[in-house]
Amino acid sequence: MWTAVVPSSKQRSELHFRGQLEAALEAWLVKQNDMSRRAIISDVHSNLVALEAVLADIKTQQVDAIVCLGDICGYGPQPLECIELIRKNAIWTLKGNHDEALFVEPVDFGKNARLAIEWQRGILEPKLDGSAADEERWNWLQSLTSIHKEKDVEFVHASPRDPIYEYVLRDDFHDSGLGPTQKAKDIFASMDWLCFCGHSHRPGVVSEDFKWWRPAELEGMSSLIRKGIKTLVNVGSVGQPRDGNPQACYVLLDYEAPGDTTKTGFFRPLPEIASDAKTIVVHKHDIEVRIDDDESTKTSDQLRQVREKLLNLPRVTFRRVPYDVEEAQSRFRSIPQLPDGNGTRLAKGL
Repeated sequence: MWTAVVPSSKQRSELHFRGQLEAALEAWLVKQNDMSRRAIISDVHSNLVALEAVLADIKTQQVDAIVCLGDICGYGPQPLECIELIRKNAIWTLKGNHDEALFVEPVDFGKNARLAIEWQRGILEPKLDGSAADEERWNWLQSLTSIHKEKDVEFVHASPRDPIYEYVLRDDFHDSGLGPTQKAKDIFASMDWLCFCGHSHRPGVVSEDFKWWRPAELEGMSSLIRKGIKTLVNVGSVGQPRDGNPQACYVLLDYEAPGDTTKTGFFRPLPEIASDAKTIVVHKHDIEVRIDDDESTKTSDQLRQVREKLLNLPRVTFRRVPYDVEEAQSRFRSIPQLPDGNGTRLAKGL
């Protein structure tokens, strides 16, 4: 048994306490670091310049895997290149509504979206004299599924109750004085626990308190995910941001790598600790980490921060990635079949 003990006294300053705590945490993490990190991207929309910038940023984040929630296609000038990059880098990919529209009649598409997908269909659909690679790529796109589940964690393109088409928006969770909207209640009723989506191009996180948090409203653009509280995370858009911020957006998910997921779900269950606890003892495998506070010198906020670190609570962090918008717009303009609006809107993220 390896034990770290951080005592407190009235004579120790808060700074000294934090130093002792960080030393114990560092030793503990060196001994047992079993956190995993996953990058979740969505809505690339054939914007290769944005996708390359996001993949470059992901490389600096030491992720274990990349997943894609769909809509590689649509709007932009480079669907082929984006498809190949996603296939090379993502461990799995979902089908979005624009990807679906390559094979069926588009649903609720405006003129700009329809013109773009019609042009892309002509580029991507195999020709009689086409290559085997063209055929294989087309079949891969058609075979994509609309949902991916890992126990009580769900990944969709659009919404947990309509994984391809339904938009989940901040306004859906607005309380005008009559309580949560029926749509918001129905969305949570359709979830087991945690759901990641894209589609609306508007990033945010919302739990069962029905309060939608934009990335900029979160400390460090980061939010803890608590077991037992249903939470939906919209990861935003790589290639067509629509939240007034032109920078590409994606999410990092930090979580404890699951052991026997047949019993524990996506994350291992965590012990309950009262917010006013004076002593925290956490057993992790052959490690015990103890934080004692017999004289109640630490605030409840400090205890909360200690508890979050020690318990490896899963966390989502939004990443905003600047890219060369002018270069992207130039590539949009190079394709006469693409409406001007598909590229001009990139400058303001609208």
